[in-house]
Amino acid sequence: MSRAPQIEQENDSQFHMLANKISTFKNIAHDINNYAQEDNTSISNISSSMNALLDNVKNTSGKLTRVMNSNPRMTKMVATGVIGFFILYSLYKLL
Repeated sequence: MSRAPQIEQENDSQFHMLANKISTFKNIAHDINNYAQEDNTSISNISSSMNALLDNVKNTSGKLTRVMNSNPRMTKMVATGVIGFFILYSLYKLL
């Protein structure tokens, strides 16, 4: 009979160790959930920004197409200027 209290004490000790481990795992799972929610929010914000950027690029390309079609001579002059700028910039960077 003297062995029973010792076994009960060991069981209680192991039970408390198990409870502490479970609590630790629960906290880790909670932290992972919080990080996942933060990442989800970030991805959602980035997705919204990219959609807005895509809409702006579509609108701008549509306007550029209209301008290019309305005045082809001006388009050639602007293209020549842009190409000239890049050539001069490249030469400047080489020197």
